[in-house]
Amino acid sequence: MKKIKLGPEKIKHKGKIFNIKQREVFFPDGEKDIYEFCERPASVSVLALNEKKELLLINEYRYGYKKNVWFLPGGRVDQKNDTPKKAAQRELREEGGFRAKKLKLIRKNHPSNTLMWDIYIFFATDLVYDPLPLDKGEEVSEIKFVPLKKAVQMAVDGTIENEFIAYNIIRFEYMLRHGEFKI
Repeated sequence: MKKIKLGPEKIKHKGKIFNIKQREVFFPDGEKDIYEFCERPASVSVLALNEKKELLLINEYRYGYKKNVWFLPGGRVDQKNDTPKKAAQRELREEGGFRAKKLKLIRKNHPSNTLMWDIYIFFATDLVYDPLPLDKGEEVSEIKFVPLKKAVQMAVDGTIENEFIAYNIIRFEYMLRHGEFKI
C-alpha cells in the first residue's frame, strides 16, 4: 500500500504569536497539494475554586472580540524556562490575583489539525491572595467568584462567549459530578 509523503515545512509568515507554515503533500496517485497550518506557543487555562467551591472568572477586554468578555485566567507558556505549570500559576496571579497552593493538570488539548497549539487545563485550589501586575495591554475589569452551577449556566447560555472556555467549564463540572476528577 502506497503512503502519502510530506515535503519539508516552509514558514510563510512569522508573527509575534502565530507562524503560518506550508508543506507539499504527495498522494499515492501522483497528485500533490499544499497543506497549510498555523503554529503558536502553548497556553494554559486555570479552573480555580475557592473554599466555597466557587469558580474564579475574569471579565477582561479582548482585542479580537473588541469588547469585554468572561474568561478563565490563562495565557501563553512563553517566558524563559517556562513550563505549563509555572505559566498557569503566573497567569492566575496576574489576571485573578491569587496564587494556588494546589495546582493540578486536568488535561492537555489540541484544538485542530490545522492549528498546532497545545492547551493545558489546570485545576487550582487553596487560593491565597498574591497578585502580580497584568501584562501590558491586558485590561481586567472584574474578578469574580461564581458558584460552579452558575458558571456552567453562563457557559450554556452564551454569557461566556468563548466556546473553548465554556466547554472546559462544562466538562470540569461533569467530571466532578461523575467522579472523574477529585478535588
